[in-house]
Amino acid sequence: MQTKLTVWQAACIVTGYGIGGGVMAMPYLAARNGVVVSLIILVVAYLASLLMHMMVADLSLRAGSGQITAVFEKFLFRGRFKNVLTIVFFAMIALVILTTLATYITGAGEIISTHLGIAPVWGRLIFYVAAASVVLFGLKAVGISETIAVFLIFGLIAVFTAASFMNFRNPLPTIPGAWNEILAYFAMAMFSFIAFFSIPQAVEGLGCDVKKIRKAIVIGFLNIFIMVFLITFCALVASEEITPLAMLGWSAGIGIWAQILGSAFTLLAMVTTYWSISLALADIIKVQTKLGRIVSWLLATLPTLLLTVLGQGGFLEFVRLAGGINAILIAVLLVPTFKGADRDGPTLLMGKFAALPIILFVALTYIIMAVGSLVEI
Repeated sequence: MQTKLTVWQAACIVTGYGIGGGVMAMPYLAARNGVVVSLIILVVAYLASLLMHMMVADLSLRAGSGQITAVFEKFLFRGRFKNVLTIVFFAMIALVILTTLATYITGAGEIISTHLGIAPVWGRLIFYVAAASVVLFGLKAVGISETIAVFLIFGLIAVFTAASFMNFRNPLPTIPGAWNEILAYFAMAMFSFIAFFSIPQAVEGLGCDVKKIRKAIVIGFLNIFIMVFLITFCALVASEEITPLAMLGWSAGIGIWAQILGSAFTLLAMVTTYWSISLALADIIKVQTKLGRIVSWLLATLPTLLLTVLGQGGFLEFVRLAGGINAILIAVLLVPTFKGADRDGPTLLMGKFAALPIILFVALTYIIMAVGSLVEI
């Protein structure tokens, strides 16, 4: 299967990963913290996340592999416990990804079942079949699909932005929230920028070209920043009610016509993330277990549907749990991995930003994210 990507396709894979459920939860949390605090946090989250993902790309380049497990296996897991640590890490990665994917099936299933008047389980099944089938065809198919979806998402955002200014009904909130609300918003902002497992895909698809990789990551995260800013601002000023899943209250405030387009927007945001993450897990399973492509694909996708049947809690709780697990993995493992890679040669992508204070700053933001994912709001 063809795996070569253009810069824009690689950037859209990064964007598609980030523009999922976390983005849709941002307005609800921003309303509790005021626009000034929210914007400052968003900028900090953007910078920290951009640096972190450049570190991941740098590690993938030096490892010469498109698999995140291979990166940790080469630069962190050494000595006689190397195999055991690799297996444990593989299990943790699988838990993170499966939990995250279940988040999107749950959220999308609620939307589909509401509009079609069917039971939630059937809504989840419809989304699963539609999302998982694209992943079966590999990296290039996902890259093309992500590109189309990102263009559609930007188009819908433009329509909703114009409509929001025509239905300006709410003053912007200005009062900062309590410490737990600020932490929760910070955690969700960081989660919105997480594209951890899509970076090795971009590295592989761009043939390890440093300039193209750096450009794709910058473009991908700039896309996410613009989307988060516009979605949050417009949802705050035009929503009939600011809901945990932003598009529901936002579209209700704009007009009945917007509810269908709003649901389409939300589904696109969720399916793009599902494509990127499930493809990453399928590739990891294939490398670690030596199973065939189709079996690896089934193991990467089918459990995500089953988890939604067993899972408890609503959409926002599911998203925050997935974000917390991601943060713990990144904060605990990334710094020693990056420093361990120094023994194998100089940084290829980070340059002066590979200084220890910067790396520690990135780690600290993800530790705070983990805390913010667990506080009650």
